[in-house]
Amino acid sequence: MNATSDTSALARLARACSRETTRKSVLGAALPTMMRIAGAHAAVVVRQDKDGHTTPASAGYPVDTGCLTPMLEITDEDGWSTPPVPEAWSALGIQQVLARRLPGAPEVLVLARTTARQGAESDELEVAAALLSSAVGRRQSEEDLSDLAARVDNAQSLAGMGDYDWDIATDTNRWSDQLYRIYGHEPQSFNASYERFLSLIHEDDRETIMGIHQAALASGEPYQMIERIIRPTGEMRYLSSNGQVVMNEAGQPARMRGTCIDITDRVLAEEERARSADRFVALVQSSPDMILVVEHGQIVQANPAALEVLGGDPVGHSMDEITAIDQPVGRAVPATGMDGRALQLDYRTTPLGRQDNDMIAVFLHDAEPRLAREAFAANLREAQLRQRQAVEINDNVVQGLTAATYALESEDHEQTTAYVRQTLTSARKMMTDLMEPLDGQDVHAGDLVRTTASVLDAGVEAPPPYEPVGHEPGDGNPRVLIVDDSADLRTLLRLQVERKLIGHVVGEAVDGHEGVELAETLQPDLVLLDLAMPRMDGLQALPLIRKVAPRAKIIMLSGFDQQRMSEQVLQGGASRYVEKGTSMARLVSIIREVWESDATPASA
Repeated sequence: MNATSDTSALARLARACSRETTRKSVLGAALPTMMRIAGAHAAVVVRQDKDGHTTPASAGYPVDTGCLTPMLEITDEDGWSTPPVPEAWSALGIQQVLARRLPGAPEVLVLARTTARQGAESDELEVAAALLSSAVGRRQSEEDLSDLAARVDNAQSLAGMGDYDWDIATDTNRWSDQLYRIYGHEPQSFNASYERFLSLIHEDDRETIMGIHQAALASGEPYQMIERIIRPTGEMRYLSSNGQVVMNEAGQPARMRGTCIDITDRVLAEEERARSADRFVALVQSSPDMILVVEHGQIVQANPAALEVLGGDPVGHSMDEITAIDQPVGRAVPATGMDGRALQLDYRTTPLGRQDNDMIAVFLHDAEPRLAREAFAANLREAQLRQRQAVEINDNVVQGLTAATYALESEDHEQTTAYVRQTLTSARKMMTDLMEPLDGQDVHAGDLVRTTASVLDAGVEAPPPYEPVGHEPGDGNPRVLIVDDSADLRTLLRLQVERKLIGHVVGEAVDGHEGVELAETLQPDLVLLDLAMPRMDGLQALPLIRKVAPRAKIIMLSGFDQQRMSEQVLQGGASRYVEKGTSMARLVSIIREVWESDATPASA
């Protein structure tokens, strides 16, 4: 292909460059003309990319483009380079290669000739190269600008932001596409003149906005404002705008430009938070619970209920002045009111805000109503228990004794004894059942202290007072101390001990406290000790008697069955455990066995 000075080729090139709208299409349309002007066999555009290179445009004879990577090292945009001809191209008869970097991108134009030329290239080729470079550079700039505009528009869309540029003299306003959308209109659908702009502002805000603008024009200072706008649908939106005044060479305001951000969601959220806060404050103020806000140990807020119960305003005082808050939850905690009254409070704490700001809400309750309810419930349960006990006593004891009375009146002594023993067995079982809540733990010393001594009803002849029989000492029988709150039982035991000649009763005590005192004074050899008594029960008295009268042997007498109590009593140091109701003959035998034997204590 021969070079030509035909100016029509340059004209076609100029038309192609001006007609095409993209860099790539300009290259595609221009390459055939560039080949004609350069007298080239083929034309290729090679472009650097991450994988090596690509060829976005080519014309003329098809050539191998895989060998064009070295061409990318060419940097000259103002002249032609003549790199070595690739071997693959030499086989096609190509003798010369012209290469030139195109502006604005990592691309190189490569022209392949079948004849080599020496010296400067023709003026037409230089003009063609300049036309092509100018067109490519211009399209690249347009594409870059378009891409930048698209990215700005996308960023504004994501941010809910638009920008404006108002030319004051011509009253023309360039709005970004996103600003039109914020106002509820299609992009570029109208000229946002100042009058049109004001018509879109909420009527209650127009005068304020005009005042801000006039002040900025007068001072030249930047401005900020929040305005309400009305969209065509009637929807109201909130905008946060800022702007600045641009002066001309004469120092007069020429333009006003800035940005607008749609803050509707934030404003509505803040309004809702404010409404929620107002509702919360109202709830706190009207709450019947006492609520305090404590920061760094100091009370900073208190609701009316707290002021009423505490007897004064605690704000400004230390929480420790009222009560110690050392755990998240407290019950019946001693407290002091602002008026000095002693209180009992239940409390619960909740952190407010961040965990590191040391601010908590303290919810207080007067514990007295709760304690009163619990005491009432406990009394009710106790009353129900007493009712159950009364029913069982009637069924198990009263009816059994009634049968024994009828048998005695019939002079059936054997049947009378049987009824009495059955009644005793039933009574012990009843007591074991009534003590069921104590299962799984021992009865503790003091649990069996009676409120009154065990006595028969008035009208029954009292037993004769205690008078020691006075056996001669040294007859080999033990000196006995009887400790029981039942005067009748003490009398019967004394008569049996004295009449059976198994010991000397040296003293009688009506409760454990008196028993300990007599044991220390009399130093008996053997003690018959009741379990349930006033002031001090047998479990309390047992270790004390062993301490003050260490040589004394102790037989525990109890209305409780041995399965329930014997192990605990024997471990406490008693020699034997005897159920009340055991026959006198058996009791006499046990007394003799205990006195005469040093065997390990056992129950009977």
